[in-house]
Amino acid sequence: MKSSSMQIPIRSRGVAAVILAGRGDAARVLVLQRNKNTSRGLWSLVMGRLEKGESAVAAVRREIEEETGIRPEALYTTGCVDSYFNSGANSIEMMPIFCAPFAQEPKVTLDHEHLAYRWLGFAEAIETLAYPGQREALPHIKRDFADRDPPEFRLIHD
Repeated sequence: MKSSSMQIPIRSRGVAAVILAGRGDAARVLVLQRNKNTSRGLWSLVMGRLEKGESAVAAVRREIEEETGIRPEALYTTGCVDSYFNSGANSIEMMPIFCAPFAQEPKVTLDHEHLAYRWLGFAEAIETLAYPGQREALPHIKRDFADRDPPEFRLIHD
């Protein structure tokens, strides 16, 4: 007998990254104001979709460089995932969040997909970001990457 129950597919086709400058209470997060489609004017972390055959790590490195002109010195997996329901695709989307820490604010060169950028403290970034999963990830990222040395086991070696 066939089951008549339907399922909502779970997909992971995108990545996000926290660009972090400094440590402790002086730490700042890079937020970008989007310039495309329905997200125009919204503030977010670096984020984007995987290209065909691309790994999540390759995609996040590419997206960071394309969107900001920044080349990460080190890249970490945070253990955080932004998840949301995509009504158009009737799917649950899962987006891993990475962290690229820097001692000081690196120079930012925005691409055409963004209107502006800001370096914000964690509290202000949480108030500014449009996407709930990104806001919810920031306290964990602050604790693990700004308030203490980044965990070595999360460093990506590629």
